[in-house]
Parts: sequence; C-alpha cells; structure tokens
Amino acid sequence: MHPQPPTAPALPATGLVTHKTYTISRSTMLAGLAWLSLTTACSGAAGWYILSRDDLAARLIARETARQYAYEDRIAALRADIDRYASRALLDQDGVESRVDELATRQAELESRQSLVSALTDTLQSSGLLPAAKLPLRTRVIKPEEPVRASGVTSFAPILPGKLIQQDKPMPAPEAPSLRGADSANSGGWQSGEAPAEPPAKRVEATLGKLDIAMAGTSDAQIAALKEMDQSLAATQKRLRSALAETGLDAERLAAAQGGAAAGVGGPLVPVNLDPSAGPFEATLVALQPRMTSLIRLRGVIEQLPLARPMAGDHDFTSNFGYRTDPFTRGLAMHTGVDFRAESGSPILATAPGKVIAAEYNGGYGNMVEVEHANGLSTRYAHMSAISVSVGQNVKTGSVLGRVGSTGRSTGPHLHYETRINDEAVDPTRFLRAGSKLLTDAS
Repeated sequence: MHPQPPTAPALPATGLVTHKTYTISRSTMLAGLAWLSLTTACSGAAGWYILSRDDLAARLIARETARQYAYEDRIAALRADIDRYASRALLDQDGVESRVDELATRQAELESRQSLVSALTDTLQSSGLLPAAKLPLRTRVIKPEEPVRASGVTSFAPILPGKLIQQDKPMPAPEAPSLRGADSANSGGWQSGEAPAEPPAKRVEATLGKLDIAMAGTSDAQIAALKEMDQSLAATQKRLRSALAETGLDAERLAAAQGGAAAGVGGPLVPVNLDPSAGPFEATLVALQPRMTSLIRLRGVIEQLPLARPMAGDHDFTSNFGYRTDPFTRGLAMHTGVDFRAESGSPILATAPGKVIAAEYNGGYGNMVEVEHANGLSTRYAHMSAISVSVGQNVKTGSVLGRVGSTGRSTGPHLHYETRINDEAVDPTRFLRAGSKLLTDAS
C-alpha cells in the first residue's frame, strides 16, 4: 500500500468562488494526439479516394462514349457496304443476263452449224464418198434446257434468252468493328478457322467463262471437221479422176450430162445463203460445197460405168480386144471383146446397173445378154449356157445374168465380154483397170 498524501487544512468560508484545477497526465495527452492524427489521416484518405474515383468514372464514361461512337461509325460503314454490294449485285445481274443472252445466241448458232455439218456427213455417207471411220465426229452442243451450275451457288435457271440466272444474294463477310484507338492486333476480322468462301458472283462468272471456252472449242471443232472433210474429198476426187482417166472418157462431160441427181429425193427449194465474210466456218463451208457437188456427180458417173468384173474372183484372159487370128478360119480378124477362161456353169454378173435390151440366141454370140447403161454405154455377155434375165428387166451391179457356156461360135467354155459406147466396141480392159484401181485405192 502506498501512504496517503496529507490533506490540506480546510479554509474558512469567505464568500469567494474558488476554481478547481485538473491535471492531465502525459499519457492522456499522447493518446489524444494519436487519435487526432488518425482522424486527420482518415479524412485525407477519404478525400483522396473520393477525388480519384470521380476521375476513374470520368475515364470510363469517356471510353464507353468512344466505343459507342465507334460502333455507330461501323454500323454506318456496314450499311454503306450493303448498299454498295446491292448496287454491285444489280450490276452483276445485268451483266450475267447479258452474258447469258450472248451465250444463248451463240449456242443457237452452233446448233445451226452442227445441223449443216450433220447434213454434209449424212450426204457423204449415203453417197459412199467417205468410209464411216473417216467421217468427222459429231461434236456435242450444250442444250438450252441444261441447267448451269456452279459450286456454292444454290441454282441456276436454264440458259434461255430473256430468262435470268437466279443466284444467292451476295452478303458482306462479317467483320469485327474496329474501335477508335483500339489495338491494331484486334482490328482483324472474326476468325472461324475456315478460309472465306468465294463470292457467288465470281463463281457465276467462272461458270460462264467455262461455257464460253466450251462453245469456242465446239466452234473450232466444227471448223476443223469441215477442213478435214474438204481434205478427204480432195483426195477422193483426185483418186476418182485418176481412175477414170484409165477409161479414156471425159469425166467432167459425163458428170455435167448426168447432173448428179440422186433417185428418190426431192422437195421444195429452200436455199441456204452463206456469207463467206461472216466467219471462218461460213468461208470453209462455201469453199467445200463446190468440191462436194462435183465429187457427188463424179461418184454418180462411176456408179453407172461398167467398172466391175463380170465374174467373181480372178479369171485369166484367153483372148484380148483387137486384131487376132480367128480360131476357126486362122485368118486375121477383129475381136470386139475379151474372153475369160471359166468353168461351165459359173455365174456371169452385170458390171454396172442398167436395163436388159437383149436376152436371146444371137448367131456367133450364142446365148447372149446385152445390158444398156447410162451415157450411151452398153455391155454384152456371150456364149452362155443359160440366160437368167429377160428383156426390159432392170439389173444392178453384180446381178446374175446367166451361166458360162460354149454356145455359138466357141471352141470351149468361156465368157465373151464386150463394152460398147454408142454401139461401137471399145476395149473393156480400160474399164476393168479403172475398177481395179478404185478397188485397190479404197482398200
């Protein structure tokens, strides 16, 4: 225990106010100062926090405002792009329609040309001027009703004049809006992991370009076919003229006299007018027509000439045309035909188409058949053992006229064969050599 301090003596009451004195210890004073400092610090921190928070809010508001402006600008730019794409799509559609109309016109022209090429092919084939293996292949023409399709395009209408090509509506590729002040690394388009698809307009243009190339190739093939046909006809014409030269006849005069008209054809005249200056196809076709006409006439003349052999197989001549020693009188005599060695009963064939004007026994000829052909020609077949035709009958090349025999003025079975022009005997071997040459060249 601590000793109590001595108490002061009581003062006498005098009526004056007395003041009490308080004493503050040092620890109390230090505690008060610490509280005051803490309060001041908290007030300063609160003021700083409030001021800094307002600045942050202002920056956030400014950033959001800038972002909003950037999106608005991007939306306006996208709207402008959509309008531009729409205008471009309309222009592309007009261009596609124009291309389609052009391709349809060219296609119709190719089909018309192909019909001419086919008609020429059929004419040459029916006339036998060219073998089937030599005929030009018929090129395929794109049909108008065939749809045109491109990869990635929904569908196309058929290529017809006045019709449109339906295609997907072009849409702009999605892009992320580039913000004002944004990092350039984040300004690229949206990444989907796939390469962007080619615009439909380009696919349509590529498809139309392929059709254009295909039609150009078809046109070139048609022209090449006509040129090849012309070369083949020229070679055939040269071969026929060379063979006909063996007969000593004027082939051009005979062709002009015959006219080259085929039997069993006709119809109203609908001429086809071709302008050589219109293009290479027309020029080639115009140059080809005279050669083909001349060749058809020449072929018609050959078919009417007695160029075939009067008996199947090879048979030796036992007597030629011209002067010889007569087998009966042993004197000099004129032999008006050629004699073929053959067995009795062998078939005798017509060497050209014609009409039978004699089928009877005729003196030294024995059993004889005479056939009248075109252009004043006729053939006689003598010494037959049997006659198989009658007067007035029309025969073809290779028709059986009778059988080999030894009737009339004959020393044994053989065929006496004559060729006459306007009833004047000429050497039959000229025609037989021409026929052999044609057969050899054809093989």
